[in-house]
Amino acid sequence: MLQTKIDALWLRECCAFHLQYFPDAKLLSKLNDLQDRIEQQSTAPLLRLPITSLHMTVVTLIDAVAHSTIPNSAVWSLKGDHWTEIVDKLVAKTPPIELEFSEIATSEAAVFIKAPEPPELRQLRSAISNAICFENRHPKPPQIAHITLFRFSAAEPISEVNLDSGFTPISVTVRSLQLLEERVYPSIQINKLSAPMLRGVAQ
Repeated sequence: MLQTKIDALWLRECCAFHLQYFPDAKLLSKLNDLQDRIEQQSTAPLLRLPITSLHMTVVTLIDAVAHSTIPNSAVWSLKGDHWTEIVDKLVAKTPPIELEFSEIATSEAAVFIKAPEPPELRQLRSAISNAICFENRHPKPPQIAHITLFRFSAAEPISEVNLDSGFTPISVTVRSLQLLEERVYPSIQINKLSAPMLRGVAQ
């Protein structure tokens, strides 16, 4: 059994900056069907992410919880242009990333699908984390490749979410990413800042 925790940021205004992958229409259709099946079979207190908000975070440059001595928006005003240039160049040097989402997983905070983290994704995350810094803080990228499908609306014990009929792995090729400002969590309202392509060539 897991003890869920309420997502305190759900649908709240925020100021955060991320590099994310947004699925194409074909993948979104599969994810929508998967969300439907989970809702039908689970009794957990689920908060369903809107289909247009589904994403995989590569790295968060500035998260919604402020860690600096100045507001997040002020940090971006100071560093945003330079960081965008860095991120765009590092993404361009990275070849397209192959992912296979092969498992539905449940944590205390979310239900998500996850894939093994390929070397290209790990190296891109590490390169961005090493290159970006403010007040001696570097981004801390996720350790897995995942797309969150649900958060939780209540704190209560639940069993891990599974499907009676199992889960068919989903393979995707990530060819482009979006650098964005998140204004309403979780990526409900965003401001797109850049859309770098994964090309595998140095600029």
